[in-house]
Amino acid sequence: MIKNNVQVQTTQHGGLAGWLVDKLDTDVVFRAALHKVRAKPVVDCIPCELDVVCPDNVIVYLAVRALVNTPREVKSAGYTLLDLALQSMRLRDAAVERLIEETFAGVERYQYETHHVDEARELMARELRRCIVCRTDVYTLFERFVKCVKTNGRSYIFVIRRSGGSAVHLASDNLASALGSINNLLMAEYRVVVDADAETFEKLAKIYAKVSC
Repeated sequence: MIKNNVQVQTTQHGGLAGWLVDKLDTDVVFRAALHKVRAKPVVDCIPCELDVVCPDNVIVYLAVRALVNTPREVKSAGYTLLDLALQSMRLRDAAVERLIEETFAGVERYQYETHHVDEARELMARELRRCIVCRTDVYTLFERFVKCVKTNGRSYIFVIRRSGGSAVHLASDNLASALGSINNLLMAEYRVVVDADAETFEKLAKIYAKVSC
């Protein structure tokens, strides 16, 4: 497949496993998405700065939808958790407000216990992980995600590790556009994006480049 002068080919290699955000603590995800707490965890020895990429209406929609089919005690606990977050959000979406009303109608009168709170938080966080991105640096890119870089002097082939044990070869004759293609892959495979200026990325790519690898 060729897109934006980047040729993509898949081969089998050892790789990392799954979305990094799936390994985050439930409370970290919950606070990042609903309370905008900018955490900087280290996941699988990869430094991350968590970034929320969904608008408030999508965040609330996902959180509420996670509780639609739960027992009333879990809904009551979830309503309490969500109500605290809604106080600092700008929610102007009729469809989401209707979902909130339908899901939590009358739940205020039901008593809940600690395990109901834990269940509600876990269910919401499971959905909200899709709104979280791990931003990392360009040095981590070459240390953990790039298996090797091949060059013939005119073009570069980045061999990128994929989850599940395979690798993707991204061939590009333009280093300036290569990082965007790499980020698209990392986003899909690991929920990771690399923050880097073009000059640093290009210099590291040339340093790592080999005739064969």
